[in-house]
Amino acid sequence: QIELIVEDNGPGIRREYRSRIFDPFFTTKSTGTGLGLAQVHKIVRDHNGEVNLNTEEGRGTSLTIRLPA
Repeated sequence: QIELIVEDNGPGIRREYRSRIFDPFFTTKSTGTGLGLAQVHKIVRDHNGEVNLNTEEGRGTSLTIRLPA
């Protein structure tokens, strides 16, 4: 298995948005399409992988991608 972890130390993702972050066209930004994480999620799942989100408001977010080797 291959694992990739992407982390930041930003504000985290608000609780009310967490269930929607992989939805196409969902964004909280004034610009952009809201397709980035939706595409990542689809590509990883199409390759029998998984994407996990760990976030805490005020402390940041990490996204873990696991793909079969």
